[in-house]
This record gives sequence, structure tokens and C-alpha cells, in this order.
Amino acid sequence: MLGFFGLAKDHSVMVHSQIFDMINYGNGFTFSDVYQMPTYLRNFYYNKLVDTKKKESEQIKKTNSQKSSKVRIR
Repeated sequence: MLGFFGLAKDHSVMVHSQIFDMINYGNGFTFSDVYQMPTYLRNFYYNKLVDTKKKESEQIKKTNSQKSSKVRIR
């Protein structure tokens, strides 16, 4: 169900989840920076953060699989 201004009830949860992720994993953002940031910029930086973390994760998996293939087991 949409709220008074047409926003979903879980919109606030989504916004504060983005704020939390950007503060904890974004290296340099403060709560007030992100909270007062225009929506289009917050979404831009959030999507960039998600993309960067996915690339990091893929690189770590690739590195770990290369290391494990070189390990000899007797």
C-alpha cells in the first residue's frame, strides 16, 4: 500500500539501509552527508559502492581459487 505521498511503507527502511551501507562500507561518508544528499546522488554512489564490492568479492574468489589450485596435498 502506498503512503500519503505515494511512497511505499518500506521506503524508509530502504533509505536507512542505504545510509547504513554507505557509512560503514563507503569509506568517508558521514550520516549527515548521506542523509542530506540528493536522492539521485545517493543512488549513484550506492550503486557504485555495490558494483565495487561485487568486483572485490569476485577478485578475492579468483585469487583464492588460484592459490588453492597450487597447494599440494599429500
